Amino acid sequence: MKKHIALGLVASTLFLAGCCTSGHAPKWQYKTVGPSTSDEILNTPVAEGWSVVSFSVTPSGDKYFLLKRKQVQ
Repeated sequence: MKKHIALGLVASTLFLAGCCTSGHAPKWQYKTVGPSTSDEILNTPVAEGWSVVSFSVTPSGDKYFLLKRKQVQ
């Protein structure tokens, strides 16, 4: 009986360890869009599943956007 319990504990530990590995974490793609003075330049990438992560504006008013999305298989 004790052997069955020990075997069950070992099997469940291995199963849980396999489920918690980082191999299941999403992989991300990154893209920079710019320079632009118009927000309209973002319509195409956003329609393709990209999300704005960050942006910056230069002293001349040009905008640069950092985009990311889950890696397409």
